[in-house]
Amino acid sequence: MNKFCWLRHLPVIKCSTLLSRITYCADKSTTFGFAVPKAQVEHFIFWISLILVGVMSVAVVSKASASPSVRTIKKSQVSGASATPQMINVWNGSGVSISFYEVGELVKRVWLDDPSQVVIDTDGCLEGINQNCQQNSGAGLIHLRRIKRVNIPGLPQTEIALLTIITQTKEGTRKAYYFQIEPSNASPEYNEISIIDDQLPTRPRLSPLVENLKTANKIRSGMSVAIARGLLKQSDELYSRLDQLISYLQGGDELNTAANKATVSSKLVNKLIELGQNTQ
Repeated sequence: MNKFCWLRHLPVIKCSTLLSRITYCADKSTTFGFAVPKAQVEHFIFWISLILVGVMSVAVVSKASASPSVRTIKKSQVSGASATPQMINVWNGSGVSISFYEVGELVKRVWLDDPSQVVIDTDGCLEGINQNCQQNSGAGLIHLRRIKRVNIPGLPQTEIALLTIITQTKEGTRKAYYFQIEPSNASPEYNEISIIDDQLPTRPRLSPLVENLKTANKIRSGMSVAIARGLLKQSDELYSRLDQLISYLQGGDELNTAANKATVSSKLVNKLIELGQNTQ
């Protein structure tokens, strides 16, 4: 029997188009219609396997990259008169974070009506979740993690639980946000919920801002003159309020608005501008 007729033990494939130049095997009982050296077949199988592995890897990576990792929700969708609780899924081994970083609000309190399947963690210290929190403590991000369902005496079990989050703005205003939390056994679709403003803040126009900077420089120069004349001290509360007024101007506020916010009289502001002009 021909030494290449060991191929009878290999699975049936069409080799005539791939290895058409190899001598026909003398043993008609062979699986292949051609005699193929063993080394060439092993080499062929190796490269086919390598190609298949590469194709599968690309498919897996493409599927993973297609799923967004961050889902954005506008403030008006979950807070205010027109809000409706947004559904958030939590998956096995893939928690979800709710971020208030983009809107600059501080989370003060959190309630989850059915904590039998989901636990809460934060990046700060919240009353009701953490211990020994200071009065002005808070968090910017809430993390939800799924657990096996536990029985909590007296608490009815539900498939969907209401999550209420109370935040505080930089101005001290408190807001309430509402979400519906539902555990899911499907593939994770996102790992972060980012709360964003409905409209991006508009930047002040260049011309008014330039004028504000000029006015701020005049007030600063007037303050220096007042200090030199003994009319003002850096330790005075008035100096701090004037410094705050300048900050408001640099931030884009009009002069009258900045003066009102800093509780400085317009008469004093005009006097400082006059002193500042005389030094320039």
